[in-house]
Amino acid sequence: MNKKIGTIMIVAATLVYARAFGQLSLPAPSPKATVKQTVGVTDIEIEYSRPAVKGRKVWGDLVPFGKVWRTGANAATAFKVSTDVEIGGKKISKGDHALFSIPGEKDWVIIINSNEGQKGSVDYKENLDLVRLNAKAEKAPEFKERLEFSIDILSDDKAKVWLSWENVRVGFEVKTATTENAGKNIAEFANKADGLWIDLANAARYSFENNLNTDKQLVWIDQSIALKDHFFNKTIKAKILKAAGKNEEAYTLIAAAKEFGEKNPSGFYNVYKPEIEKLYTELSAFAPKGKKK
Repeated sequence: MNKKIGTIMIVAATLVYARAFGQLSLPAPSPKATVKQTVGVTDIEIEYSRPAVKGRKVWGDLVPFGKVWRTGANAATAFKVSTDVEIGGKKISKGDHALFSIPGEKDWVIIINSNEGQKGSVDYKENLDLVRLNAKAEKAPEFKERLEFSIDILSDDKAKVWLSWENVRVGFEVKTATTENAGKNIAEFANKADGLWIDLANAARYSFENNLNTDKQLVWIDQSIALKDHFFNKTIKAKILKAAGKNEEAYTLIAAAKEFGEKNPSGFYNVYKPEIEKLYTELSAFAPKGKKK
């Protein structure tokens, strides 16, 4: 028994020593990278390893045409989304996925696969594909020594993911249901107590701009104004009232917002100043007698 305990202690000590002194840090041939972009209210994240050209022929040689590629080095590239999205006309549920591809001289196939965490192409299972879409290979704007992913925001509801390496780049679109997701976020927020004035104001603003929660817009903006007297929430209420045809009330609110901003100038106010002055001018005809400027 004592001999057994002694052996265990030696093994444990060896492991501790190895962990303490055996962590050799050297440059990785294909360093890890992460690109993350928020599109609307959706986070898109890609984790991958970045192989280098190193003077080699990449396409059709280092990366063969017509074969499934992990779209990076080491493990399969991870593709993560924080909400449901649409790629290639198909819904991709929020969560972690794998991104594979089949490169071609002119045409590629982009694959989103449900088995995130695969070691590489050898672990690829076609029956777990969520979407396959065709993409055109095009000449990259500039030479890329290392593989690079980037995410370009096209709108609040759409982004384009680009893969660039050597002299080639390939892209595909990701669509998000931003208005729907924002509406859900607002509904969840509205059920919480002790809302901050800026959150209430933004909930009313976004709902007004996107025709959501029409019965709650004035409720939320009034709650915001009750919490804090500010040009921002007054401006939003003026817009809501103007759209409802209540121009005299809208004038009173935008005049108060303008006065507040001029008495409390700031970078925040300067951003909205042209918009406020424009709305003030439009509503001046509805100012009460004796208050027209």
